Amino acid sequence: MNYTFQFGVLTEYGPYLAGGLWHAWWTSFPSIIITTILGVVLAAMSMSQRWLMRGFSVVFVDLFRTLPVVVLLIWIHYVMPILTGISFSPTTSSIIALSLNGAALACEAFRGGLEAIPATQLQAAQSLGFSRWKVMRYITLPQAFFATLPSLTNVHITVIKNVTVTVLIAVPEVMFRAQELTVQFFRPLEFYTGAAVLYVALIWGYALLMRMLERLQKWQPI
Repeated sequence: MNYTFQFGVLTEYGPYLAGGLWHAWWTSFPSIIITTILGVVLAAMSMSQRWLMRGFSVVFVDLFRTLPVVVLLIWIHYVMPILTGISFSPTTSSIIALSLNGAALACEAFRGGLEAIPATQLQAAQSLGFSRWKVMRYITLPQAFFATLPSLTNVHITVIKNVTVTVLIAVPEVMFRAQELTVQFFRPLEFYTGAAVLYVALIWGYALLMRMLERLQKWQPI
């Protein structure tokens, strides 16, 4: 092996590479928020007594859970403008694709949490005159959220890692910049290693925050 390691290039171009973290976070953070909200809504729909709402939830989850993120991303960014005339910026297309895929995964996590709540709690709340909305707001969702927090953290981490595929539509995140520098200086090992370290730091930091959130909860689900 004749490759000569020159990690010193990261000293000079590391700040430029690290600047891609801003674009990675700006893409992943809105996706995480939308993923969580859509996941809750879809999980509630999957528990509905109306077959139309249950059916919509099942079709949504099965469709966007099975579609590869790369295919979904390319379809939204390149195919939709041809079919509808509506085009999005690379960042917006990425947020839409990551949110749809993440919401399908989050829905299943929340559904598992909702189904784990004993039926006696729901019956007791209804006997006290709680409406279905109040039961969902005050009884079901708080317990389901904390019960599914570890699974939800995995979903969020998956969303962050999927940001790397947005390099295909030129979102200037870390991998895009690593590829750009590699083409310019022919140092793939150094720049891609630097990109890996930056993503590990970002995801580890987010996982640490979610663990702190788990510890901060004041009560445990019954």
